[in-house]
Amino acid sequence: MEHFEKKIAQLRQEIARNVKPLLTERVVIADAPYYSNIGDSLIWRGATDFIRENGFKLLGNYGAGYFPFPTLDKDVTILLMGGGNFGDLWRSLQDIRLEIIARYPENRIVMLPQSICYETKGLIDKDADLMARHTDLHLFARDKSGYNILSEHFSRNHVYLAPDMAFYIDPRLLARHRHREKGKTLFLLRSDKELHQSTPTALREADVTTDWINPKQFLPKMYSLMVAKRLSEELRRHGVGSGLVDRAIQWGGSRFIRDSLTRKGCKFLEPFSRIVTTRLHTMILSVLMHKPVEYVDNTYGKLSAFADTWFAGLAEVRPYGED
Repeated sequence: MEHFEKKIAQLRQEIARNVKPLLTERVVIADAPYYSNIGDSLIWRGATDFIRENGFKLLGNYGAGYFPFPTLDKDVTILLMGGGNFGDLWRSLQDIRLEIIARYPENRIVMLPQSICYETKGLIDKDADLMARHTDLHLFARDKSGYNILSEHFSRNHVYLAPDMAFYIDPRLLARHRHREKGKTLFLLRSDKELHQSTPTALREADVTTDWINPKQFLPKMYSLMVAKRLSEELRRHGVGSGLVDRAIQWGGSRFIRDSLTRKGCKFLEPFSRIVTTRLHTMILSVLMHKPVEYVDNTYGKLSAFADTWFAGLAEVRPYGED
């Protein structure tokens, strides 16, 4: 539909206008989501499509916790993935990010658009102090609420606002999954700690109520990647080059996590004509697939913050229950 395409084009332009000028010719991804989260895989796919489309050279595509901390030339930009894990809600990913920032003080580091959530008193100031030691650190929020938090607490770094990187997914991939509706209604009900306690567990109008699919065949592939990671670490511990193993890990991660979960997410939403969701990336993917979507907020207002920031004027996106 024309209004969906217009909105997507606007958001892609906003990403390019803000992110592209910060990147050097060569970049490395240091914390890609090597886990079974479709939303984060959509971000990863959008980020790599952005890099390719804009002519940057991707030197490495490492997973979160898989980064071997290689020696990098000073003109290489390190990219940290966006998402909803900046803060203390998903702390292990924030700790990985902080270690990378600390160990590369001379490289430009760009954190792609994130939602921000801190619940532990004083932790935000501790993180801000650690990040302030890096003089070329650039932090993107993906909604105005997050931008205000970054501006208040992380102002010693460079702070920006941009949409989620999933809007840069190759349109040709998305086009294959559009216009296949079968008149059904989906209630995408998240099953983790971000589910707000007031969220209904069922909707009368829903034909299907479920969380994102979690493919069973994914677990053996993850196990294989972890085995390869241990082999890489053991080789380096004995002073042996691990480049071949690391490249194999990156290939496997890109194919069996990023690309597989992106396709499965698109395929999963295909048959639904109406979508009600408690997950942000179900809302985003619905827009990318030209589907009307209603949202129910998570514990810290992530969905409404994003919708208020970027979907103003798009009538097909609205809070659930709003006429």
